[in-house]
Amino acid sequence: MNRSSPVPLTAHAIQMRYAPERIWTARERYFDQGLVPSELLNPLVIQSWERCRQLGRGPHEHVEFDPVERTKLASLLESEHDWLDIAQTELNSLSAAIAGAGYVAMLTNAAGAVLAVTGALDKRSKPLRWAFRPGVDVSERSIGTSAMGIALAERQAVSIQGGEHFFANNQLFHCFAAPIFDPRGVLLGCLDVTCDAPGFSNSVRVLTMECAAKIENRLFDRHSTDVRVDFEAGSLASIAFDQDGVLVATSSGARRLIDMPVVPKSCTFEDLFEGRFEHWAAQVRQSNVKQPSLHLRGGVQLAVQRVQANRSFNTVGTGARTASAREDQVEAHHFRLPSDPTFRAHFAVALKAHSANVPVLISGETGTGKEIAARTLHAHGDRANAPFVALNCGALPAELIASELFGHAEGAFTGAAKGGRVGKIAAAHGGTVLLDEIGEMPLALQVALLRVLDTGEVLPVGSAHARQVDVRFVCATNRNLDEMVRTGQFRADLFYRISGLRLTVPALRERSDFESVVAGVCAKLGVDACRIAPDALQQMADWPWPGNVRQLQHVLRLAFAVHDDTPLLGLDVFNHLLDGLVLDVPTTSTTQHTSASALNPVEEALQRCGGDVAAAAAALGISRATFYRRRKALQA
Repeated sequence: MNRSSPVPLTAHAIQMRYAPERIWTARERYFDQGLVPSELLNPLVIQSWERCRQLGRGPHEHVEFDPVERTKLASLLESEHDWLDIAQTELNSLSAAIAGAGYVAMLTNAAGAVLAVTGALDKRSKPLRWAFRPGVDVSERSIGTSAMGIALAERQAVSIQGGEHFFANNQLFHCFAAPIFDPRGVLLGCLDVTCDAPGFSNSVRVLTMECAAKIENRLFDRHSTDVRVDFEAGSLASIAFDQDGVLVATSSGARRLIDMPVVPKSCTFEDLFEGRFEHWAAQVRQSNVKQPSLHLRGGVQLAVQRVQANRSFNTVGTGARTASAREDQVEAHHFRLPSDPTFRAHFAVALKAHSANVPVLISGETGTGKEIAARTLHAHGDRANAPFVALNCGALPAELIASELFGHAEGAFTGAAKGGRVGKIAAAHGGTVLLDEIGEMPLALQVALLRVLDTGEVLPVGSAHARQVDVRFVCATNRNLDEMVRTGQFRADLFYRISGLRLTVPALRERSDFESVVAGVCAKLGVDACRIAPDALQQMADWPWPGNVRQLQHVLRLAFAVHDDTPLLGLDVFNHLLDGLVLDVPTTSTTQHTSASALNPVEEALQRCGGDVAAAAAALGISRATFYRRRKALQA
């Protein structure tokens, strides 16, 4: 979004012009007489003074602008790097515009720690140079009332000049600060412009607001989205959804328009607008409906200026994509938009490595979704339209892995296909090969695989002619390959060749985005995640999930199958299922039929009723039609 959409200045920021006499009168009334000079000062200033006094601070205390240690500063900057690079570019542009007039600019994080400073600091006073250093804590708790402190505390732009600062030795400063939010409305930090002389220019305020807006707009544009909507609002408002109607990004103008300062991660199209996302999306795809209208819940109609949809969104439902491609897209849902910050950061690095043809080794516990992660690397890379071929090295006999990987010539062995067969690697030419459970690959084949990685040539079994291939490799394992290398079970040279970058898929119990994972699994199963009660969702999030995402999928499949006519699945449903999943294995005296039905209430009821379907349905409190439907679903 190449645009400027500054958040409007507050009435006080515009109207309360610098008047030293008025400020000194206000200070005298407040600090000496104990009165509240509400008619003399911006209420935000008085509220800040109150907070400072509640901290036990006095206006004549000396303020120290202490920077953090160098190692802590490096850690601080690294923790904010996700948005700092974008902000730094815009900060430099702002500085170039205002430095000649005697202003310096500062960027802080949400806690008030200085991240970056720009401007002609060498020409400013010593107190200003001392305050404007990376790592200095300029929060309200540390330095009292300032534009930075109030902007962070009140989440709005504010101007603080001279005597409006709480501490007397800060009254040299005249500053203006604007908060910066991420595309969900989460406070990232603030942008501050300061000078050490009175006469703060209103044009600098406007430029500062525009700079903050540009940072937010670039953060919005960075999100990978399927459909974006621009509204015809007073200040440009934009929102973006993924292909399932989950809201993934909003501009500040849009958040004001929908009256939602902070957007929940689980917010969907239906939470905001009337109608279903699928119906509205179908209208978007119709060439005769240029800009489908949107109505907020409550009936207010929003004028749509423009709808932009990416290629995959436009082709959904048109038959242009295969069923397997659609399944891959749904299956990868919780990886497409991971909200777990650590996993998201690591995955972004892995995506860059994969796109640069660096082999990626994915590790993680059983059931965490390593194959889904591999498919997502492919789907988001520059070869998304090329083949993705997966081979489970632990699912085939050792003698068949070679022919599956490299192919074979006609007559290469007994049972070889007539005319030969192209192997998995050659079939993925131009795309990606996933070697799952790579730790199960026999040592003899590891040598052949190493040759392919080094030369880019595949030699089919029984053939004397190699074939040149262009593929990118992703390998996955739940085994400790480092230990296998030490014990001689895995070749060291192959290990180093396949582990150009190592990505660990966290266990489900370690992820902070459980709700997003549930939504992705429900989408894959074709069920409505909204039917899970919030308290049940919280209960599930607190469970250890030893089987990870795969186990979660089984639990959700069973819950929705058994309770298909229940509008809202509560704690009782999932407590029963989760307790059942940790039952002891039946004893040897238990029949095979009984053990197989231990987790299947339909079969269990049928067994108790001697095979009488009508009686079993009555025992479960459901109709015979529902009984048959549930039994069929559980047997699928």
